[in-house]
Amino acid sequence: MSKSVKTKISWIVIAVLVFALVNAALFHFYPGNFSVFAYVLFLFIPLAAAVIIIFTRFSLLFIKNVEEEKEESLLLQERQKEIVENMVEGLVVHNLNGKILTMNAVAERSLGIRMADVRGKTSDELKNYSNWFKILFQDLKEGETFEYSLNNKDGQDFDYQIIKITLNKERGEILKIIRDISRAKYLDRMKAEYVTIMSHKFLTPLTNIKWSADFLLGDNIDLRRKEDNVKNILNNADKLVKLTSYLLNIAEIEEGLFGYNFEKLDIDAVIKEVIQNYFEESRQKGVEIIYRKPKEGFYFVKGDKSRLNVAISNYLDNAIKYTPDGGEVEILLEESGNELKVSVNDNGIGISPESVQSLFSKFFRDKRARAVHTEGSGIGLFIVKNIVERHGGKVGYSADGGKGSTFFLTLPLYKEL
Repeated sequence: MSKSVKTKISWIVIAVLVFALVNAALFHFYPGNFSVFAYVLFLFIPLAAAVIIIFTRFSLLFIKNVEEEKEESLLLQERQKEIVENMVEGLVVHNLNGKILTMNAVAERSLGIRMADVRGKTSDELKNYSNWFKILFQDLKEGETFEYSLNNKDGQDFDYQIIKITLNKERGEILKIIRDISRAKYLDRMKAEYVTIMSHKFLTPLTNIKWSADFLLGDNIDLRRKEDNVKNILNNADKLVKLTSYLLNIAEIEEGLFGYNFEKLDIDAVIKEVIQNYFEESRQKGVEIIYRKPKEGFYFVKGDKSRLNVAISNYLDNAIKYTPDGGEVEILLEESGNELKVSVNDNGIGISPESVQSLFSKFFRDKRARAVHTEGSGIGLFIVKNIVERHGGKVGYSADGGKGSTFFLTLPLYKEL
């Protein structure tokens, strides 16, 4: 009972007692002046009224407490339901006969079926819906984890863990937790693949350097071959420096040490500089670079020139690399509202549909890219994403009708303070 309620009741009791004492004093000083009815009227009725008031007050308080507890119980149930529905794991509760009692929204998506469609059905009936239910109703030990893999219609691999927990032995209620471990499995595969790729990437140039160095130590070396081997050593050393730089950039990004020097910057000038840097490479492949922008003028952003150069260079480097000889690469600068958009479009090999969601992930390479160029590291787009997001922009990809790829980035327009 709250303090305020106790205070109110105390005042009621005091008022009744004072009233009773006043009446008693009147009866004492003026005896015989009051009838029996007066005694009843002045003593019994106030006491009865006090009892009724107190009883009523307690009754109302009790009813209020019951209602509040009921509301709290309903609110707790709603919270528990919200927690269950918003969990990242799928939750399925069934009895010993395989009858589904309840499941959350994640489980419905994982199983590819609605709760309303399976309510009241037996485990044998449910097994006809999907192979998922055959796995779900396996006789697992308490706390045992079972892993299950499947491929969807787009060819994507999904991996799940199923864990059994007994909720109530008397009622035979069993909870199955469905945990999506696809991302963890994917990262494990990427780590293994990365170690293999990096080993090859370091080993190949080191081997070339060793061969050239051994050749230079030989006797009777003509000048031309000596120059070729020195150039080979320098080229492979450049590859190692570039690769090491990429790895250091990743470490700095993840540790928050990737420094930036922001200034008012004309992105048009940066794009022209990048194109000039790739002039010779594109000429050798016969790939034409076409640069389009709305009109002449300045397109300012607040950015780090060297970092944005790296981001746009990565897009252009990939476009030239994966475009067939004699092809075409288009760079488009657009202004839309309060942002600038830089797009790099090619007519190359394109991207596999199942790989689009992972393009900007660390160490990821599409199977088409691996088939054409086995030496890619899968680092570049990850660095691009971090650079652009650090500038307050976004990165993205769009397919060009299966005939190429378009990678783009957006940057906020510079605003004078």
